[in-house]
Amino acid sequence: MDIYPNDDFPTLERDGKTFVEICASEEVLRRKGTRVEFDEELQIAIFRIGERLFAVSNICPHQHNPSLHEGEISQQDCTITCPLHGWTYSLESGKSTSSSHSKVRTFEVFEEHGVVYLEQPEPIEPAWAM
Repeated sequence: MDIYPNDDFPTLERDGKTFVEICASEEVLRRKGTRVEFDEELQIAIFRIGERLFAVSNICPHQHNPSLHEGEISQQDCTITCPLHGWTYSLESGKSTSSSHSKVRTFEVFEEHGVVYLEQPEPIEPAWAM
């Protein structure tokens, strides 16, 4: 499932952060990633393992490809494996288990009253634009 938040999406303030109402809880499936695209360079993948939700950058830093949401989820060690080149990342910390120099950004995500809320990401300047 792909979601494209805009200014019409409701927000919630909590602990000094803004969270965007993304979707109904049942829309984030087990064993399948949900892609949230704020813009081409700012994409987040949400995953469900058991009752927990995880949110990481959808763009694999290995070759800057937006495909982590299609990766293989390991429930045993809470990781996602990039479907293109096999690099693996912890869904809890974002650290790569394949390369000591690689990491994906993590974001807060939670459910409340049957709704999924995602931390509003700060806009980023892509490396190629600097």
